[in-house]
Formats: sequence, structure tokens, C-alpha cells
Amino acid sequence: MDETPRRRRRRTRAAYIGCSIDAPRGRLRLRFRWQGKPCTISSGLPDSPETRHALEKVRRRVAASLEAGIDPRPALCASFAGTPNADPGPLPVAPTVASYFEQWIVDKVPPEVRRAQAKDYRRHLRGYVLPTLGERPLVELGPRDILGLRAELRQRGLSLKFVKNILAGSLKAMCRDARRIDHVLAHDPFEGVTWPRVELPAPDPFTPEERRRILAWFRDKRFGFHPGEGTSSSRWRLHPPYHAYVHLLFWTGVRPSEAAGLQAGDVDLERGGLEVRRSRHLYEDSAPKTTRAHRHVELLPETVRVLRAIVPLRVAPTSPVFVNTVGRQLEPRAFLPHWYACLRALGIRPRGIYSCKDTYISTVLPLKPIPWIEEQTGVTYATLKKHYGRWLPQRRDDAASRALDTLARMKAGELCTASTTPRTRAGVQRRDPSSGSSDLVECRGGESNP
Repeated sequence: MDETPRRRRRRTRAAYIGCSIDAPRGRLRLRFRWQGKPCTISSGLPDSPETRHALEKVRRRVAASLEAGIDPRPALCASFAGTPNADPGPLPVAPTVASYFEQWIVDKVPPEVRRAQAKDYRRHLRGYVLPTLGERPLVELGPRDILGLRAELRQRGLSLKFVKNILAGSLKAMCRDARRIDHVLAHDPFEGVTWPRVELPAPDPFTPEERRRILAWFRDKRFGFHPGEGTSSSRWRLHPPYHAYVHLLFWTGVRPSEAAGLQAGDVDLERGGLEVRRSRHLYEDSAPKTTRAHRHVELLPETVRVLRAIVPLRVAPTSPVFVNTVGRQLEPRAFLPHWYACLRALGIRPRGIYSCKDTYISTVLPLKPIPWIEEQTGVTYATLKKHYGRWLPQRRDDAASRALDTLARMKAGELCTASTTPRTRAGVQRRDPSSGSSDLVECRGGESNP
């Protein structure tokens, strides 16, 4: 006897994990297998196109629950018991993308996540994902759904970077928690999904002359101050904290959010330094952007003088360093209208305020050692080389190049300390580590040492 049909029947039974609808006596029922045993649950609904359409949603959710390893029988019995002719409605068997999101987003509040990140989660998922995939069972979400939504969003004119932030950022974070924390998703929907290369905007620093003119504008500009209740006119006067804020961005390399989050206890004007401990965004202080962003920053004498001029008469350790015209802590987004007004008044090509950091890095790269720049800006050597490579010194001897590359690899954990012991070689120039300057001195006793 040919055994091929028998093997085919065994494979068919083993692969059956879905749910079907039939009506043997004019009443619809659901049939499925749970842990290898057949189960039949009657809905009590009459067999008609309308009731079959209503029960089809239930069937899909039961099939999704079976695939996720969830027993659907308690929820089905509770829904159909005592209501033989009623529409059972949606069953709480397997969560959909929309229902799981509403549960998941409740926990995304500070300090677990940054306020701006929680806002992006809501904006991305409610605005772009849920309208298309909201009713789909979460356990059925797969790579084809991700690719289809990506194509749809791209056709709507959204940039590739923004679409990647929506899908590979917010949606992937929700799916990751569904797999690792709530265990309602057994697979990774993003497995096999690849992304084209996203071209990031290149650094766009200001010229020294543009920097001088911008600082002079904020130093001499008179801003409007409301004199108080009972009056309708405004008073115009200088506001030194705005000038000090822009000066700090240009001459320290801190991010705008880091500068806005500075408190009086973070700044040591006697020693000429400050500590970056927090970042301010959306009127809320939170942790810095990255782990390396928590750092010590050296101040120039001119920067110390500018900051000393805005210290109030009475100050507490938690007092903000930079305030707006009403005396409240400066918010970077609220400062942007003044920034763009400055560029427009001076006839300078519009650029974001983050270009102040680009200006600082492009200025110090030819003058300071790479390790010092890493500690000052919180940017790794790999990132400096990738984004600011054209400002790196072009003419450098081979020994110095090898030393910098070795140092970068040591920081990345690729090499151990024992493998980078300098060997003796006379006549090689290196930087003087005791002076901390960029001047090269003669190294007669050994090779250049990072």
C-alpha cells in the first residue's frame, strides 16, 4: 500500500492550529484544537451572512490566541453563555496592536523614559501605525506588515528618516516589550526587514565672523519685558542670560538642552569648569542624551567672565543658570524664535542652533588632542572622524596616525593595554602631555604615545 497519502494526512493534522466556523444545525459554532484535543464551542447565532461576518473577527482572534499559546476557551464560554442570539462582539482573547498599545503606553512616563520620547511614541503610533495596523492581532504582526506600512508612509511623502523613526524606533520598542516583558508576542516582526541607508545632514558650522556677529547681536539686543499687572506697554532692555547662553554654546561644545539644564551647583567659576548632569527638553529636566554626555567641561577665561556677570545676588544650588525674560528657566524650543530672528536680522543663512556645537568642534579639532575633545564634547573619536573628518589635521606623520587609531580602538575595547606598549624610536614628534597644548615637541626617547 502506498504510504504517501497516510504521511500527508499526518502532516495535515500536525500543522492544523487554526480555527474554523461551521453550522451543522443552523447555528454557528467555532471548531479548533487545544493541546491536541478537538474543541467545539457553539455561539448560538443563526447562520446568515451578517452573523458569519460578525463571527469571523472572533475566529481570527481565536486563531491568533492559539498561535500565541493562549487558551481561548474561558473567554469564549464567558462571551457566549446565556446569550444565544446576541452578537458576542470583540473577545479579550489576543490583544490587537491598538489594545496592547493603550496598555503599553501607560508605563512610558518619566523617569522610565524621557518626556520627549514618550511624546514621540504617542505621536508616531497613534498618528501613523494604528490607523493601518490597529485592528490587527498583535501575534499576527509580521515583516510583510512592516514593509507594507513603510511603503504606504513613503507614498504619503514622509522622509525615509522619519519613517524609520516611526517603525524601527517606536513600533519596534513596543514589539520588544511585548516579547520580553509581557510575553504576548512569540516572534520578532522586524526579522528580515532591512533599511536603506539614511543620509544624515552634514555639520554646518558658522564662520568666525558669523560667530562674532551673532554674539554681538545677543549682547546688544534689547528684549521686551512686561512691566507687570495694570500696564499694557512693554519695556525694552538688555538680557545678558541670552548672550551668555549663546556664548556657552559656541565656546564649550555643550548641546542646547544641556546648557538649558545647568544649575548653579553645576558651575564652578573659580576653577573654570562645569558638570553636565541633566538635559532640558519640553520644560522638563531629565538625564543627558547619552552616557558619555555626563561629563566635565572646561571653560575659557572669557566664558567664565560672561557667566560671572549673570550670577544673581541671591542664588541656590538648584537655581537655573539661564533664565528667560520672565525669570523662569530657559527652554531651548522657546528660545528658537530669538535665534532665527538674529540670523534673519544679520542676513546669515538660516541654520539650527545645534550648529554652535559644530562650530566649536570644527574650531578645536586642529588645535587639541582627540582624547581631550572626546571628554569635552562627549563625542567619541569614531563619530568625530565620521562627521567632522574634513576638519581633522590632514598632514600628520604615520606614527601619530597609528597612535590615534590605537587609542580609539583601545576605547572601543578592541585592544588590550599590553598590546599597545610604545616601542623606542628616536626622532619622532609627539604632543607634550604635560602642557595639554597642541604644540608638537621632539620625542627623543621613544615613539609618540597617545
